[in-house]
Amino acid sequence: MKKRMLLCAMLLALGMSFVLTGCGSKNNEGGSAGESKSESVSESKSEGHGCAYECPATGYGFDLPEGMEITKGYLDTYDMGDVDYDSGVMMGWPVYRDCTEEAMSGMTEAEYKATVTAGFSFQILCVEGVNSEEEAKEKVFALMEKMLGEVPEREREIYSAYKVIHQENGYMWLMGMDTRSEKIKDECKDEYNAFYDASDEIVSNMKFFTPEVWRGTEEGTVLSFETIDLDGKPVDSKALFAQNKVTMINIWGTTCGPCINEMPELEEMNKEFAEKGGAIVGLVDDVWVSNMKYLDEAKEIVNDTGVTFTNLCAWDGYNDVLSAVGTPTTYFVDSNGKILGDPILGASPDKYRERMEEYLAQAK
Repeated sequence: MKKRMLLCAMLLALGMSFVLTGCGSKNNEGGSAGESKSESVSESKSEGHGCAYECPATGYGFDLPEGMEITKGYLDTYDMGDVDYDSGVMMGWPVYRDCTEEAMSGMTEAEYKATVTAGFSFQILCVEGVNSEEEAKEKVFALMEKMLGEVPEREREIYSAYKVIHQENGYMWLMGMDTRSEKIKDECKDEYNAFYDASDEIVSNMKFFTPEVWRGTEEGTVLSFETIDLDGKPVDSKALFAQNKVTMINIWGTTCGPCINEMPELEEMNKEFAEKGGAIVGLVDDVWVSNMKYLDEAKEIVNDTGVTFTNLCAWDGYNDVLSAVGTPTTYFVDSNGKILGDPILGASPDKYRERMEEYLAQAK
């Protein structure tokens, strides 16, 4: 997500120009400025597989070397997982921030951007269904070509340098090193550099496991909720969905560039769908009923993009009802609120149109 044409995921760490279609999702529960407006951060210090730091969607976890502590800064993990929903190419990497977690959680977005620097070290690729390093890299390059129309020379150079570190159960993990950050605050440099220099040791002791696959909320699930729209008007899902044969729910965020860029086209599609009994409804991932911090930003985006269709505020626990690992994530429901098919992850107007036409044709 986030007000840029890069998928914050593919390669925030490497700063590469891999133009993808969306960004990581935000969580309203205790999210810091760093999480909520720049990238999606998986829960660090997870105990799911017995490691201090884990990337479940990329299938690995690690501990710090004995005697190493991160106290002056904050180490978390960016667990992107599959870069294109079902491509078989997963990514995840640790992010060091020269600020404590406690201090970061109390910052505004502007404060975070002005005061916190992120430092990177190793990045991990997990590629499914390949038998050699060359085959794994070609699969990555094929995915880039699919999304970009070409493989930029810089990205080819970066990924050509990745090395296989593990292979098991149809998956191959590769590691690449990012450039050491020179902008980390002086008081945190020794800690960050020690972590960076320990990369080989950390990777050599990693644990690997089958990546967790995100499938979204199950088809056939009936949605039922109450919330408000961006103007504060109450919205009941039953009444909302009953107005149309098929409703497309587009989950977006105020800092999601791909989300914002596709909104004018969604407005046109909404007008077209209306003639056949279809409609689009937006759900703003970072404007919560219990936290309206980014409401003005959302309203400004809606106004600037010319959107007239309804946009909802997220309600507490909405992600338990509509699972979203990134924005945009798009679901389709029938007039009773029953989910139709699998969600679409990433900005893809052509897929939206195709899916809407299919569901409208099947609607009674």
